[in-house]
Amino acid sequence: MNANQNLNHGTTDMQPVFSPEALGVALPGVRFRDALERLSAQGELKAKLLLVALDHFAKRGFDGVQVREVAEEAGVSKPTLYYHFGSKEGLFRQLCLVAQAVVERRVLNLVEPLLEPVPIGASEIRASALQLAKGYVELLRETPEFTGFIFRSIAVPSPDSGFRDLMPLVERALSPFGLYIHTVFGVSLEQARKEVLIFTAIFGALIEEGLRRPEYVIDEKELAWAVDRWLRGLEPVL
Repeated sequence: MNANQNLNHGTTDMQPVFSPEALGVALPGVRFRDALERLSAQGELKAKLLLVALDHFAKRGFDGVQVREVAEEAGVSKPTLYYHFGSKEGLFRQLCLVAQAVVERRVLNLVEPLLEPVPIGASEIRASALQLAKGYVELLRETPEFTGFIFRSIAVPSPDSGFRDLMPLVERALSPFGLYIHTVFGVSLEQARKEVLIFTAIFGALIEEGLRRPEYVIDEKELAWAVDRWLRGLEPVL
């Protein structure tokens, strides 16, 4: 078997090996890492490999990870890892695909209740935006490794990255935010798409600060400040 063949054990390059339903993360309170740990404890080898890979990629970056080390920590051989994921690239790609499918489902779960009914009036909209921001920050905090390294690797890939094709999946996962902005503020879909980038950048920066400084706390006051900062950019349409 050629170790560089991306076999993915019967999966396609863009098909995640675990759906949100298989992980159980579509349910409230089920964390991404906990879901991988549960499947791993049940003997699901792919979940164990992804769980180990999550830590390794986060700590060392893509180039610093050795497949042998991931395989050894998972208790398998390199050929076994290659059998399931084809290569280090295939392993990283699957980690991204599975995590992005989870984010997409969870973001949709955040947005849908906020549009039934659509908030009307400045105070109601602010309360809705605060609830949305809080849910998004909680989602990002669930897996700081993914937030800190993997998400950046997809969203801001290097020119020679082999993962640039994953960027549309990031946009799709975040697209419910665009629906929220388009519906609540009545802006065009194109402007809503731009506002999604601003929204996620603002609250992603809070998470990044927390990763850099463990003493940093994202409390209600900090969240409210960030929400008001974002809403100021939308004042002309309020």
